[in-house]
Amino acid sequence: MNAPSWMALLLLVVATLLSNGMAFVGSPNNLIPYKQSPLLSAHQDESSSDGQVDRRSFLSVPLSSVILAGIPSGANAAKGAAEYDLEYYMRDLFMGNKKEGNLPVSNAPPAAPPRTLREPLLPLLLDDELQSSIPIQELARVTAIPIGALAEQVIAFRSKVAPAFQASHPWQKESVTDEYYFDLTCYALWKVASATIQDYAVRDKFVRSIGSRLLNEMVQRQFLSKQSIALFNKNDNKLTDLIPCVIEVLDQFQSTAYCSSYRLGDKNDEERSGLKVFDELDDEEISSPNCAGSVNCLVSIFDPATLGGSLQITGEGSRFSPDFVGPTLAALFERVGAKVDFESYFVDPV
Repeated sequence: MNAPSWMALLLLVVATLLSNGMAFVGSPNNLIPYKQSPLLSAHQDESSSDGQVDRRSFLSVPLSSVILAGIPSGANAAKGAAEYDLEYYMRDLFMGNKKEGNLPVSNAPPAAPPRTLREPLLPLLLDDELQSSIPIQELARVTAIPIGALAEQVIAFRSKVAPAFQASHPWQKESVTDEYYFDLTCYALWKVASATIQDYAVRDKFVRSIGSRLLNEMVQRQFLSKQSIALFNKNDNKLTDLIPCVIEVLDQFQSTAYCSSYRLGDKNDEERSGLKVFDELDDEEISSPNCAGSVNCLVSIFDPATLGGSLQITGEGSRFSPDFVGPTLAALFERVGAKVDFESYFVDPV
């Protein structure tokens, strides 16, 4: 499996999960393969040519013409559609034609071995007991359902869909340290969340709370540098000041093996990527007196550990799917006065 908005200062951040994947569509007990292309956006305040020979015409054709149907005379070498049809049927009758049309679906390439997710970020994203990680705690807070009851629902749902997930992406151990088991567990947790949170505004609140708490934990546990942490206490930050902090947050996800890699900016624009993704003109746009400026930014996340579950949920017709990077980046910009909205998409690499 392969496979990324406005505010008072208006900022648009678009993050793209670049990877293709095989998802499954259907009921939990009968999932079927579904190929889907899934970006994550945020912003402040992205006639038959074959003629048919009828039975009467066919029976009136002389036998000599049938046998020599493939050898036209030099004076009349061009064939009509009916002649081609006749030749096809007779060849199929005597010799058989190569099978065409609806062929069996080819097998998908074998999945790569799962990555091993690790500390320091993993315990915040998900834990094996479904007790102490941020998503389960925030779901309990938002829904007022005890963590234990929610954990039981997640485990029960996970057991129902596990065979379908394991068939395409087998995990090596039943632990969230295993990329594919992490993916399965996130899928089950978000399905329980969708069943217990019907209001879309509350769903948005749930997702944002995950990103906000993740960023707060990174700051309190000093996963980020002192320079980046100090930026959150300033009131006059520019977009260009925040670039190193954004990169540090993305580095945390990559070092945890949540993703294989990431890219900040457009691969086709070297002048607007990495540490140069924002410039002085962007700072001026965001700091416009009427607070109506907007800025675009592209962040690409490769092979996120939630890809399979996200593709599956998208294939089921929902956009409420697991994502940790988007909400965290949104929280980062909101810490310096931005209001950010975001949405996830998925793109196959070409």
